[in-house]
Amino acid sequence: MAPHSSRTLGTASLTGWRVVVCLALAMTSTALTPLHGQLPDSASTVQGEVREHETGVPLTGVAVSLASGPRGTRGIGTRVTDAEGKFLFRRVPPGTYRLVATLIGYQEVRDTLEVRATADLDLGLSLSVFPIPLEPLVVEVRRRDREAMSDFENRRRTFSGYFFDQEEIEDRKLMFFTDLLRTVPGARVVPVDSYDHTVLLRGGCRPALWVDGMQLMGVGGMDAVLPAMDLEAVEVYNGASLPVEFGANPCGAIVVWTRRGEPSVGTGSLWRRLLFAAGVITLALLATR
Repeated sequence: MAPHSSRTLGTASLTGWRVVVCLALAMTSTALTPLHGQLPDSASTVQGEVREHETGVPLTGVAVSLASGPRGTRGIGTRVTDAEGKFLFRRVPPGTYRLVATLIGYQEVRDTLEVRATADLDLGLSLSVFPIPLEPLVVEVRRRDREAMSDFENRRRTFSGYFFDQEEIEDRKLMFFTDLLRTVPGARVVPVDSYDHTVLLRGGCRPALWVDGMQLMGVGGMDAVLPAMDLEAVEVYNGASLPVEFGANPCGAIVVWTRRGEPSVGTGSLWRRLLFAAGVITLALLATR
């Protein structure tokens, strides 16, 4: 019985080794076989830079897409250019793609891009400025009657502030609007650039700016939007004496009334300048989205 038992163990041992070898071969085969959807080793890198055609300035926020091509190549997706106008696609499989570059305010670029195996591409794209057509701005401003000036006089008698009527303004023969406020205690005229200034009140705070009953937001320099020749009356309040109709800015407010409270015929009127500035800001916001 002993020899028979020995042969049986030897056969079982051999069979076990065969199982181990088969499993090892299977694992090796699996490791060498690419997983489903794994990118091939022949993939390439596609990178580049986008500039404005007219100036050569790098463009930020351009959407660059490698879309499905005419030969059935699957699209890769979209990249957005950085502050230097650069974009990058990694591991792009060989094939023919549709290249699309878009940015609001610029002419869209479309082209066919052939990507070859292990051949990295460095692209240079340029976009031409394409103005956005806007509907004409139509502004209707009701003519301010004597009631507004009557309210001005009432506040002049009632509230603690600094008031300038049309006669006082004309007597000063102002070159700039902010020159009028240099005599207001606590007010400080601060240059914004070579030809424009703004006004800070006591403590260096920035007051609210009201023009013809409307508060203007985001105005940097005051002289650019308030020509001295357009002034009819001006009120200056600190925060403690500010009438409720002019908000609740703790720094106070500068309240300006222009002549007739409506756009003048000349191209240099206050409201034309304000509308032009609003249009420029709107286009800038659209272009940076």
